Amino acid sequence: MQKAGRSDSASLSDFLDPLTNEISQTEPIHEPPAWFDEFSSALSYADHLVLSGNVRDIYPVNSPSNSSFCNLYDTLDRLLTTRRVEHMLICDPVDGFRWSRIPSPELKEVLPETMTGQTSGAVSLGDLAAVHARLISETDRSIALIIDYATHLHGTTPEELEDFFVKVDKASRLTHALRHDTGHRTPTIWIVDHPADLPDWFVVGNDYLREVQVEYPNLEDRFLHARHLMEVFAWDEDGSAQGLERFLQQFALETEGDTLLSMRAIADVMEDEGLGLDAISEAVRIHRTGSRRNPWTSPVLFSRVRQAKSSLEERIKGQPRAIEKTLDILARSIMGLSGAQSGTRHQNPRGVLFFAGPTGVGKTELAKAVTDLLFGDETACHRFDMSEFMEEASVTRLIGAPPGRPGHERGGELVNAANRRPFSVFLFDEIEKAHPRILDMFLQILEDGRLTDSRGATAHFSQALIIFTSNIGVVGGAGAVNDGMNVLPSDSYDELEEKITRAVQDHFRKDLHRPEILNRIGQNVVVFDFLSHESASLIFQSILERVRETVNSQHGIRVELEDKAYNELKTLCIHDYFDGGRGIGNRIETHFINPLARQLFDRTSLSDLRITDVRTEMGKTRLIFRDQDVAVAQERHNSVPNAPAVPRRLSHDDIIKIREHHGPRRRPSSL
Repeated sequence: MQKAGRSDSASLSDFLDPLTNEISQTEPIHEPPAWFDEFSSALSYADHLVLSGNVRDIYPVNSPSNSSFCNLYDTLDRLLTTRRVEHMLICDPVDGFRWSRIPSPELKEVLPETMTGQTSGAVSLGDLAAVHARLISETDRSIALIIDYATHLHGTTPEELEDFFVKVDKASRLTHALRHDTGHRTPTIWIVDHPADLPDWFVVGNDYLREVQVEYPNLEDRFLHARHLMEVFAWDEDGSAQGLERFLQQFALETEGDTLLSMRAIADVMEDEGLGLDAISEAVRIHRTGSRRNPWTSPVLFSRVRQAKSSLEERIKGQPRAIEKTLDILARSIMGLSGAQSGTRHQNPRGVLFFAGPTGVGKTELAKAVTDLLFGDETACHRFDMSEFMEEASVTRLIGAPPGRPGHERGGELVNAANRRPFSVFLFDEIEKAHPRILDMFLQILEDGRLTDSRGATAHFSQALIIFTSNIGVVGGAGAVNDGMNVLPSDSYDELEEKITRAVQDHFRKDLHRPEILNRIGQNVVVFDFLSHESASLIFQSILERVRETVNSQHGIRVELEDKAYNELKTLCIHDYFDGGRGIGNRIETHFINPLARQLFDRTSLSDLRITDVRTEMGKTRLIFRDQDVAVAQERHNSVPNAPAVPRRLSHDDIIKIREHHGPRRRPSSL
């Protein structure tokens, strides 16, 4: 969802530099916001004007030589005056009626205080309908009725609210011809939160009603306001005129999508924090994130990333090329150079990564490791499984349900997460499974660095790292060739990278017909290799060690594997590379964890275990333990008459008891 507004496509070279030269010669004439003209022209025929959008901002109403910015009431007053509408009566559900200016005695006769309720207080729908009928029947004066917060008009019953709009509509239609003949305009101006807040039957097909979207300030408006703030805060006392203009241009560029009131708030931040004009970017960041601390500029982060290669390779086995390219992109992000070639780097996300490759080779794990590297906390990674967003309706989970639908007040999960924790990583797993409409949302995040939910709340992603993962390009050939695999473990990394990168490009260009998304991702496709035998062995060893540590910490039992058992188990678990590390973990669960759990469950006394062999019988894995070997030998020994007893292997607990009884073994003294 995008905020309405005029085009902001002008770049620094296309607009701002010529503007600087023009300002140095003569003051340019500022073009008023487009909705001014739309509003003024609609007064010629419309009885009702419905204003929505950026209705709580301030607006430029004069030339740059006499900069003036007014709130909505004062702006409407000026626009109405140019159309010979002499007075404004303002009404809202809380404070009731009030005139925009002190009323004359004649106006008091038209609408006495007993009718308008000049004492502050809520106004009933009946009183509002009566005042509306009285104003539109006036033939000697042009008076505009402003109904503010019209979205929040409520009656005692839904029927009362419905009757109110029927009365207003009927009265307007009955008197329209009379007012048109006399030339007096008495418009009713409704200020609403959203365009659809008034009843559909009242708005749709109503020839005497005009909906006006109040747009957010464009680049020219923001530049004009920046010059106004320069005068307010006396920024022109230091620096050359050319340097000052450059800072004002930067201020206007970095506040794209913001209101003029937000620009004033950013200027207040600069004043309170003692920041100069060269720290405008810092002031914008503080205003948007609410935090003085910037993790991206931390010296600790620089040190961690410089030494990150070895730690990442220890955690992600067998992916040195992918880790190397990831660190290169992270270095660019930390230095603030992402998007430097486009001139809009302050709006773009801090960085974008597209992890592609076979399943189970460490794409998601590397995303988590990167999060821990950057922010020291894996919970700063917001993971969204795109397999849950395959339907078009699922987009409401990310940006919120439409107005009137259940859950609308909760907003969207993605926007809420970005507002709650702006310095974080957003991981979109298996992006190829997402509905195409969701791709439009990603396009806005990658291009504008922001997203607006159904409530109108805007989240900024300029301090976030965006990571996509995908299996595109792994499967794609004919089913009769290589089991439908487009890439094979026998391919070199360069061959694998070329095939998968080409498949990613074809997916966005030919399958989705969305090359613009590929352009936003750029050259940030990081290809992961298949697991080698050495990598698979390391992953097997790491997972097995983790399982043994878990058994020891939860049950106090040490599990040892003799070489024969270890090799048999490894052969069972790493024979297939196509499933990656996740497949190795699944087979360890089948061939080791499950039989071990059965053994622990069946034993009456828990003691250390030593596994001597791993056997598979009829699809079932069985672990052979040392005491079971002793039991088999004892059974064979009992069948032999007068045979000596079979020695029992001492457990760890037995050894401890013997040492406690006899004391520690003494070493012989040297001669």
